[in-house]
Amino acid sequence: MPKVMILDHEFEDVFALEKLLKSAGYDVCPLTGPYGILAKFDFEKPDILLFNPDMPNTDTDALLNTLRTAPSMQNMIIIIICEGDDPEPIIQYTRQMNLNGYYMKSAGFDGILDYLQRIYD
Repeated sequence: MPKVMILDHEFEDVFALEKLLKSAGYDVCPLTGPYGILAKFDFEKPDILLFNPDMPNTDTDALLNTLRTAPSMQNMIIIIICEGDDPEPIIQYTRQMNLNGYYMKSAGFDGILDYLQRIYD
């Protein structure tokens, strides 16, 4: 199974995702803050990143550009997980940043396993 890194400042969401993904057999690395993130990526080498772009104290664009250009991370799947009711700005941002997809938290996390399987396969 792929390794999934979760980066989100919403503790409850991180714990819910971690529990769900682990029960499905994923190897999970949960993070609730961006500090030392690049070193953590180098150490963990995740296949998939679930990332909340609204992380406080984070230059989201710079972080995503760094991840997209690092040779060891070019094949990593990056999916943003976000709040909100209007997916259109998220769709535009996903395209602009050349990300693999997005998942709206308002849908609940029940469908994320199927979503990840479709994207990873």
